[in-house]
Amino acid sequence: MASIMKRGNTYSVRYNYKDHAGKPCKGWETFKTKTEAQERKITVEKELLDGTFLVPDTMTVEEMLYKWIPIQSSKHKWSPKTYTQSVAMVQNLIVPYIGKRKVQDLRTYDIEQFYATLSQTPCGQYVHGEKQELTENQKKRLLSSTSIHEVHTLLKTAFSYAVDWDLIHKSPTPREAPKINTEERTIWDERTMLAALQTIENPALHLAVHMSMILSLREGEILGLQPSDLDFDAADGRGTISVNKALQRADKVALSKIDPTQIYHTFPDRREGSKSSLILKRTKTKKSNRILYMTKPLKEELLAWLEKMKQDEQSAPEKYSNCGQLFRLPDGLPIAPDVLTKWYRMWRAEHPEFEKIVFHGLRHSSATYQLLQSGGDFKSVQGNTGHATATVLMDTYAHTQDKPRLELTEKIEADFYTQDVAGAKQQEPPENKTPVATKITGKMILEAIRQMDAEERRELTRVLFA
Repeated sequence: MASIMKRGNTYSVRYNYKDHAGKPCKGWETFKTKTEAQERKITVEKELLDGTFLVPDTMTVEEMLYKWIPIQSSKHKWSPKTYTQSVAMVQNLIVPYIGKRKVQDLRTYDIEQFYATLSQTPCGQYVHGEKQELTENQKKRLLSSTSIHEVHTLLKTAFSYAVDWDLIHKSPTPREAPKINTEERTIWDERTMLAALQTIENPALHLAVHMSMILSLREGEILGLQPSDLDFDAADGRGTISVNKALQRADKVALSKIDPTQIYHTFPDRREGSKSSLILKRTKTKKSNRILYMTKPLKEELLAWLEKMKQDEQSAPEKYSNCGQLFRLPDGLPIAPDVLTKWYRMWRAEHPEFEKIVFHGLRHSSATYQLLQSGGDFKSVQGNTGHATATVLMDTYAHTQDKPRLELTEKIEADFYTQDVAGAKQQEPPENKTPVATKITGKMILEAIRQMDAEERRELTRVLFA
């Protein structure tokens, strides 16, 4: 099945095999010593006999990834955003470093060295796979640990396909993912949220911020709402909001590559030659489809907003173009995410008295406030935020605030230092005596959860929701 041939000072192991299509092929490998060649001959013959022989393949990492992307995109119904981000990751963070390496030549050590190189790579060094000239300040901003972790996740999935395709026997990605050095996101407490809301004069921005603060809605979910999603008579007159769509700006190339059933509607371009389109799409996950309850002030503001849209249309019907969305410009066209972000940044610049947070930070603030108000009822809050699991909610949104920590310290102080220790004696507890129950409030449980690390939180979630 295999033979050894001496060629000068080296030894070649020659063997016959069949490629992936079943076509007979000849292969050979060269070694410096006869002993190495003999060992390889025995291994090759055994692999050919038991069907574990790895067919030689010259496919590079770049070729493998571009073969994998359309399959993964179709199988998991990627959104345009996920498709664009994945392609950008391959082009900018993987191909420039290991794209030309053969898949069969890579070892775990090579991937670990690749991650180490990424950790010292400045942000934005590569754009679409081409190296960029960076300023001194840009050079100081290194790629985040989160980005490296995302690269690992992508490669781990892609190399699992390479195993299925019989390109390799085992994935070269390290067993343990690179650690993420997370910094807690800045959020606002309830007083700051209310004070900030009261300073916003732009009616569209005020409504969007109000909905994010009270309902923990994502920006795309807010802009994706339509008047038909509002039911002011539901829940015994309280009113409900159905969340089942999201508005997003997407790259046209990505739109042409993904499953078209993910898109409900593509809005006409506002300018000729645009490389992106405004789309109405499915929500992030199935859990994102949810029913939310209105507060009375929010209900009143929504009714006033609907009346304003009606007046806009009546004032200039010939110029009005009803896009069908709840959030519209005075001419009836949809408010795009970049427009809302622009308004929010303008307001933030005018009010430096509030600590700076991005629009998505309002969702974090809202989720944290809801957890405090509910006494740590993660399942109820998860129903409002639309997270796929309570673990994600705990790990991402259970921010620590000073107020509950101060309250906890006050409770400890009131209890610990006022104990009656006079005449206390050390003694064994009586046998079979039922211990006195300890009164633990919801806020105390929530504070204990905040002190847990990510692994402890995940274990708690598994116990609670098993």
